[in-house]
Amino acid sequence: MSTQRLTQVEPAVVNKMAAMLKSQKPEVIQNHFGIGLNTWVKLREGKAIRHSVAVRLLQRLQKDELI
Repeated sequence: MSTQRLTQVEPAVVNKMAAMLKSQKPEVIQNHFGIGLNTWVKLREGKAIRHSVAVRLLQRLQKDELI
């Protein structure tokens, strides 16, 4: 079994994301960033998330010119 590769998203990026949200409801987080509530909680707590999710999230933020 292979180990998951994890990546930590910079706190400044997470802070910008948090500023964009009107609420912390799962559907709002999913619609804005394409991530689930558990991933959002990990990001807010400064924990690493799966690398593939981090890459997809950062690409989405860059595409939407949010970072």
